[in-house]
Amino acid sequence: MSRTTNGTEGSTATIPQTHHQAAAHPDPSADHKVSQGDPSAVCASISRWLLTIAMGFEAAVVALLLALSLIFTCVFKHGNGVGPTNITERADYHFRVPSFAFIGGCILLFMALMCIIHGVAQIKQRRLLLLLLTFVTITQILWIAALELTSYGYPDSQSLIDGADALINGDIARYYPTFCQPRTQSELCMARPHAVPSPHAYFSYYPFQTGPMLWYVFAGSIFGSHNIIAFQILNAFAITGLVAALWRLGTLIGLDDAGHATLATLLATCVPLLMFATFVYPNAVGFSITVAGVVLIAQAFRVQHAWQCVLALVGGFLVCGIGVILKSTFIILMLAAIIGIVLVVVANRKWWQGAVAIVSFGAAYMITKLPLRIIEHITHQNFGKGMPMLSWITLGLNEREPTMPGWWTGIPLHTFHETHGDYARQSQVAKDFVMERMQYFAHNPGDGTRFFSEKLASEWAEPTFMTSLYSQYGSSAHGFSGLPQWLLSGTGAARLTSYENIAQTVLYALALAGVVAMLTSVVRSAKHPMEDSTIFARTFLCAAFLGGFLCYLFWEAKGIYTLPFYLLLFPLAAYGVQIIKRDSRFMRHTHSRSSSVLLDDA
Repeated sequence: MSRTTNGTEGSTATIPQTHHQAAAHPDPSADHKVSQGDPSAVCASISRWLLTIAMGFEAAVVALLLALSLIFTCVFKHGNGVGPTNITERADYHFRVPSFAFIGGCILLFMALMCIIHGVAQIKQRRLLLLLLTFVTITQILWIAALELTSYGYPDSQSLIDGADALINGDIARYYPTFCQPRTQSELCMARPHAVPSPHAYFSYYPFQTGPMLWYVFAGSIFGSHNIIAFQILNAFAITGLVAALWRLGTLIGLDDAGHATLATLLATCVPLLMFATFVYPNAVGFSITVAGVVLIAQAFRVQHAWQCVLALVGGFLVCGIGVILKSTFIILMLAAIIGIVLVVVANRKWWQGAVAIVSFGAAYMITKLPLRIIEHITHQNFGKGMPMLSWITLGLNEREPTMPGWWTGIPLHTFHETHGDYARQSQVAKDFVMERMQYFAHNPGDGTRFFSEKLASEWAEPTFMTSLYSQYGSSAHGFSGLPQWLLSGTGAARLTSYENIAQTVLYALALAGVVAMLTSVVRSAKHPMEDSTIFARTFLCAAFLGGFLCYLFWEAKGIYTLPFYLLLFPLAAYGVQIIKRDSRFMRHTHSRSSSVLLDDA
């Protein structure tokens, strides 16, 4: 396999010298072309500065998250024992100045990572990727097997499993509005879990959930509706695919051998990633499929023929559409891909690529609307529009004891029932509430600062991203004994949380270094234009992360929802370590040359 570094071919040993020589001897022709109004140079300059501005915002956001991770450590309060009774969505914030022990732990972890990376970098990239994928897959399956869940208690999961089970068994009557209405005393309805509404009621609240339910139908048709372990294993394979997609995005942004070794090390030591599969919900699969579609879109800018580019763009967006069906908020990734394509098209002036992308995006968006129509056709029901999107912003701006700021409360459901499902009235109620809250924050900036800092801390400074919590949200065949008991509620739980807390802070610091380094390289790219695929990959990672941050700044808060966007920082963190190692090699090289010159002069 050839070695690539920052989009150029060649030996990694000579890169530091070439990099600084390029900075010291700029090409004056680029500035001359811009000053003369050359269209291609002007367009490339516009694209470059748009990316510079976006990366500047990303650097500011990552710096904010780094500060939050230093002064906050959110830890969820536990109930009694292990399992569903141990689950709460209330946390202690632990607001304090970072201790010397914590700072020392961060330094020690960074040094340990650098030692591991030095050894891992000796492995060829293709073999390293294979080892990484094998490790991630086996580790996830071992954790799933250790938990051995026989049921799952997450309310939405229970409702989706119930709806899928009805379709698989042909029990369409379960979708009738008259099925198990409130206060129904039939033996069948009394046996249903209290937290599980009838399918008609559930999809009347959330018609977009018909898309995620199709994944339960797919898994249940093969392995059985209530086979929790099979569903988790499908999640595990999807996450392995996600790791491969992140690896490819890392290649496109310019990772060399050291960068890929860093990415492999960071991913292999990310406990939330390795526990993510236990969350019995389509988030992991939807995110993995959507990112795979983005990688296919990126490939469109590396092919030689126009028809290949068109196929890659169309296919990529269609794959993204399938991912968005499984989790609607991942439309953020599709929008980020469009932003990346806009910057590429502005730079290369191949306007037809932009036209193909917009049409493909429209087609993919229409695909996301199909599941509702399909389920309504099969069940002969009309679920209506459900709750407006503003309802989730109402949640995100709400604060009510005993929940944390911006977390789930029953307000939207209460509004739905009060308005008898009237979409326009729900929207007006939500709009009034949002305007009232924003005016309150404007007149009470202290409360606004506290609210958003605590909300962001609960989303981004909770080290487990709720993966430990949701690993035990069910019944275990052996009662969570052994390793699960030790890691989830025993003496190992505190140690695991401490490690994840330190690892999270180190990741934010490395990601900040990577964004700043990439920002610098983008500014310098006027002298060394980037490849189209590099522009796209860097723009996508930046826009997708910023989109996720801004969404969950106002949306309903939940750490498991922000985890996918946290994972998008890993290629950037790897780039940060790559630049640190490159510059340290350059400094040693310069120092050795200076010493040689001094000795020769002497």
